[in-house]
Amino acid sequence: MKKSMLNVIILALVLVNLVLTVILTFSLVSTNKKTNSLINKVAQIIDLDVAGGVSNNNSSTGSGIENVSYIDIKNNDSTDIIVSYVDNGKTRYAVLSVSVGLNSKAKDYSTVSTSVDNGMKVLVNKITNEANKYTYSTISANKSTMETDLLKEFQELFKTETIQSVLINIVVQ
Repeated sequence: MKKSMLNVIILALVLVNLVLTVILTFSLVSTNKKTNSLINKVAQIIDLDVAGGVSNNNSSTGSGIENVSYIDIKNNDSTDIIVSYVDNGKTRYAVLSVSVGLNSKAKDYSTVSTSVDNGMKVLVNKITNEANKYTYSTISANKSTMETDLLKEFQELFKTETIQSVLINIVVQ
């Protein structure tokens, strides 16, 4: 009789343990889902990919560096864009070399590539206008700001995200 009573108590404890384990599992799963959702939202806000890289918000696939082709912006068959500044009564020059990076795997790559080639004068004008926002002494320090602003302008101008990067080389004289 004692053995049977002990078996019943053990069975009751096993069932209680099973019920508590199920409750604990469901509460942890829902908490983990909420935590994962929060982490995804924070990652999107700071523009990071949860997989570990920086996202570029590009809908087309294959946006690695091997899939980016660069087009040099030319001003009358020269890759140099010269911007003049008057600094303390003296004329100074900044020479800019600009390249635009296009995602070669994007659906509209060929159209955008042709548009960039045909729109060199417009692009040179946009670059000159952006460079004129700065003074002779501050243009080199604001290179990354210029690249970011030009990238946004070019994406809006061509209405595409195929344009992924703008690279500027600045020489002040």
